[in-house]
Amino acid sequence: MNKQKMTLSKPALLCVAPPYSTLSPPAGIGYLLAYAKRHDCDDFSFLDLRLGVSDAYAPTYAHTGIFGESYVMDVPDLPLVLSLVRAVESGAAPASGFASVIERYCRERGIPASYLADYLGCLDQYFSFVAASLSGVKLVGCSVWTSNFLTTLLFAAHLKRLDSPPIVVGGGPQLTESRASAAIALRSRLLDYVVTGEGEASLLDLYSRLRADGDAAPGAIPGTLTLGARDEIEAGPTRPLLANDQIPVPTFDQMPLLSYRRATGVRLVPYHLSRGCTDKCTFCSEWVFWRRFRPGDANQTVSGVQELKAKYGAQHILFTDSLLNGHHGKLQAFAEGMLEHCPGVMWHAFMRAEMDSETATLLKRSGCASAFIGIESMSDETLALMNKRRTESHNIKALRAFLQAGIHVIAGVIPGFPGDSREAFIHTVEQLRAVQQDFRGHLRINVEPFIVSPAQPLFSRLADVGLRGVPWDEETMSIAPRYADITAGMFCTVEGANQGLERMGRLRISNAIQSERPVRLDSFDYRGVETLDRSRFNFEFLTGGWFLSRLKGPSAWTYALIVNDSERGELESKDYRDEVLDVMGVQSLKSLLKQLESTHVIQPRRAPALVEGGYSRFGAQEILYQLSPYVVSRQGDWRVKNRLFVVDFVTANWRLLPSWQGQALKALEVEAQTASDLQKQFATAGVNRSISYWTRLLEQFAGAGFVLVKQSTCSPPEIR
Repeated sequence: MNKQKMTLSKPALLCVAPPYSTLSPPAGIGYLLAYAKRHDCDDFSFLDLRLGVSDAYAPTYAHTGIFGESYVMDVPDLPLVLSLVRAVESGAAPASGFASVIERYCRERGIPASYLADYLGCLDQYFSFVAASLSGVKLVGCSVWTSNFLTTLLFAAHLKRLDSPPIVVGGGPQLTESRASAAIALRSRLLDYVVTGEGEASLLDLYSRLRADGDAAPGAIPGTLTLGARDEIEAGPTRPLLANDQIPVPTFDQMPLLSYRRATGVRLVPYHLSRGCTDKCTFCSEWVFWRRFRPGDANQTVSGVQELKAKYGAQHILFTDSLLNGHHGKLQAFAEGMLEHCPGVMWHAFMRAEMDSETATLLKRSGCASAFIGIESMSDETLALMNKRRTESHNIKALRAFLQAGIHVIAGVIPGFPGDSREAFIHTVEQLRAVQQDFRGHLRINVEPFIVSPAQPLFSRLADVGLRGVPWDEETMSIAPRYADITAGMFCTVEGANQGLERMGRLRISNAIQSERPVRLDSFDYRGVETLDRSRFNFEFLTGGWFLSRLKGPSAWTYALIVNDSERGELESKDYRDEVLDVMGVQSLKSLLKQLESTHVIQPRRAPALVEGGYSRFGAQEILYQLSPYVVSRQGDWRVKNRLFVVDFVTANWRLLPSWQGQALKALEVEAQTASDLQKQFATAGVNRSISYWTRLLEQFAGAGFVLVKQSTCSPPEIR
């Protein structure tokens, strides 16, 4: 694999490592970039390492074991994490330790060992390529959830193997809630600093001190964790929370915004009205991140939506608030403002079961398309145990108010909550089914089986709710003995009330009523198995007997071809599909793949492609454009009037263009260019178009997601 260095235009890089959902651009990083920019710091660039690889949610762990074990969501894949840090400390290749633990680990969790080994092996190659491609970056900041904690450490391990390794900073929900995660990451020296909780001011403060002094005093920076001289974790002072007027509208200028779209083609961006939650449910740990509820200003939020619509053409807003309806008056004012100033913008939000018909109708008129409602149970006794501050009648009233207003509802349910009797759980299912039958196709049940995690209020009193934490076994803790003081205090599973087979049974019942039929757009459905594998091609019909053919490559990057129906038949041949796991390694297929690659104007990539670029709706002569790394292109036949296929293989968005425009895209693959550059280049080839024509064409390419803006100084029109 060729490792061509990528020259970043800025000294600091923010990124997200796979796996995690790519339904929308990352909200947290959007706020970090906007906050830094507001404070005159434009030193951060962004790479989303999830895009271009096969989509997955959490392939490295399972919340339920093969015999019903209830795994604790502290570090659920701890054996893999410890084998990684042990390999790093011994000077071995980062992924070399997985082989010694993976068979037992996967057997207990019901994960195919060969699949997980291959998944991690592909990501290891991918991260090796990415790390070696970065040139000149001084600091790398990573957003970390439970699902990508292991893989973020794997990426960091490759960064730390560079001749001039960058400072690596981690932040996000996992490192805030799980202090064991932060301790392991810091002690292994894979992370140099951890930012906890709300990160905008802490990250900028940390970066400013590092830029000024080259170092930051351990424990001195509010909102951060560092490693002390004796391998202990040192915490900086608690940082005051930002006031609402200090939080800017998130910016997505440096993100390939349109490659987050799915087949619907909807432009979905995240935003918020408030931060935090008014409640402290016993099973929830999200309150730890935001600390307290801060309702936002309705007018300010509506202005923010206007800005997102003007800058990015946002059609849907995913409100990431823990609780959008935490303050009824502000919610109502927000809806009225949306109705007046943002007609046509649809929005989605998380809300509690507190709603009346009149307000729900207003929300629907203001653009509310769907709402995630934390129902959890229809038993008053269980709801009291959960500290939900809701009752069955509240739940039913809210569900029916939303649904009668025409709002699609996703209702959260928690099978296996301790103290929830089987009779109460069956009652919950029956009540939800009754509502589901009254509003067919408009109520989906989101099943979140009860799990234990370190920041839940009930975690400190497990015995009070009939649970017992089971520590990790000696074999696991002995993988990396230097971390025994950290791992000794961690739980692997919990046993007791409603766990084991009882929890499994309730989980199966809940799954059976999830949905009666699929919906077109469900912004809350983020889970699923990996979308592509290495053993077979996935085909998606384009038009006129032509298909997009995709395969997961050996370095995790998506290998994409545009093929006709005859070529599809050859790729689907039984001789190829049954030979080995890695289709691209099949000798009899290699010549066919090379032949198909040669037919493409923009050829498929066998190695990861890294491009630093974003999105702008506004064309201008001085904007530098470059080809998106997620594009393939090929000349069609008579069935499509010999036009050129151009396809974004992440979203499967495609267009048919005149053949000569493919050469323009090809030119942008070679180097970033402006409209003026292309006008001069193509004039010599006999293609004479005005500068305004080239500006509009590049704007159209950007609007389809085929090109990214490398550099732009233009501003959006004034919001009126």
